[in-house]
This record gives sequence, C-alpha cells and structure tokens, in this order.
Amino acid sequence: MGLKRKIVVLVVILCVVTVALVVGGVIVYKGLGQSDFFQITATRIEGCRRTTKNLILELSGVDVHSNLLALDLDRIEKNIESHEWVESIDIERVWPNLLNITVKEREPVAIVSLAKGLFYLDGKGVAFAQVLPPEDMDYPVISGLDQEHWPEKVKGSALDEALQFIRYAGNGSSILPRQNISELNLKNKDDIILFLVNRPFPIHLGQGEIRTKYYLLAKVLYRLYKKDEFSQIAYIHMNYTPNKVLVGFAGPV
Repeated sequence: MGLKRKIVVLVVILCVVTVALVVGGVIVYKGLGQSDFFQITATRIEGCRRTTKNLILELSGVDVHSNLLALDLDRIEKNIESHEWVESIDIERVWPNLLNITVKEREPVAIVSLAKGLFYLDGKGVAFAQVLPPEDMDYPVISGLDQEHWPEKVKGSALDEALQFIRYAGNGSSILPRQNISELNLKNKDDIILFLVNRPFPIHLGQGEIRTKYYLLAKVLYRLYKKDEFSQIAYIHMNYTPNKVLVGFAGPV
C-alpha cells in the first residue's frame, strides 16, 4: 500500500471516529437531558424586594420537571430580565439538581413625570416602571422632559446632571439631603431649576459644575437658615456670576 493511500485511509478512519464520537456525544447528552438524575429538586432565588420569588420562578419557566443539564440559561435570563424591575440576573447550576438565581433589581432614585404618568427612574436615567398608588413616591420628581425629547445619551445631558445632584444630596450635607428635594425641572436644558420640599421657591442651578454648585448651595442655605432669612427667599441663582450666588428676597430683610 502506497504512502498516499495509507494517508487517505487514516483520514477516513479519523473522520469516521470523529463522527461516531459526535453522534455518540449527542445521544448521551440527550439521554442525560432526560434523566431523572438531573431533575431539578430545588430552585434558590435571592435578591427579590419589589419582585417575588414566585414571580421570578414563573418567568424562568423552571419547574420540578425541568432537567438541570437541558436548561437554556440564555432563554431563562432573557425571560426574567424582561420584567421592568429586573436589571440583571445571575444563574448558577449546582450539580446534580439545584439551581441558583440571583436577581439584581433596579434601584429607583427619582420619579420622572411623563405624558403617560409618573415613572420610576434609576441612576442610569432609565424610566422603567409606572408609579401606581399606593406605591412609594418619596423620591425627587424630575419634570420638563418628554419621550420625544429624551436624551439619546444620558451622560453629559441635563438629565445626567439632575441625577448627579440627587446623588450628591444622598451622600452630602444634612442641610440639603435628598429628602428635601421636591422637583428638578429640566424644561430648559441650560438651566436646571430646583424646588425644595419645605419652601418651593426656584433655585436656578444653570448647567455644569453640579458638584460645586451642590456644596455651595448647601453653604448658602445654611447661612440663610442661621440668619432666619430662609422664609423670605424668592429665588436663588447659582450661576449669577462665577463663584457668586444671587439670592432674591420677597420683601425687605
């Protein structure tokens, strides 16, 4: 037998063996995918606050008849993440018959007022779930936006700056906590207007340097509280001139 013929025969044998292994592997995989040995006996679900374990289990499509080996994890992930309150999930197989699902829910930081109603807004600027009474409404309201003029990119937009301001208020001065923010109006993208809970006079934040303006405003409010002049304020302009704040009063001080 010539060398070329031996090579051809060897290649044929290798191909036959490879096909046999593949076919055999498929048959074994399908068999194990129907085996009671890998039948799911328990599903552990963690991270639910707004959602429920029963809801997540229903969305997953997993039940006592499911086979751990045969699960389509991509499909399960897509189904669960279709829920408005779910940001992402992590799925883990625990062999031979346990399934762990960890849910990361969206965290609302504000409520946005749209034509269709009020919606929760997360820190990334995603309006994700309609607010339905008697649900929690103790969040700052962002107004002046509509779906037609929603920023294509949140980063660098007026919405981004409003979310930054809320974030600083959540970690900043006790004089200006997040709970004291009633509304941030973004109708004029070049001038964000802030309204406080305890006295809703307009505070014109302008645009840019949000961190600096937050801490400067906290200092201004502190001085006004201390001098007992807060009740007489008519407006505040944070961008009057560089490093200067204009405070307008409703009457003589």
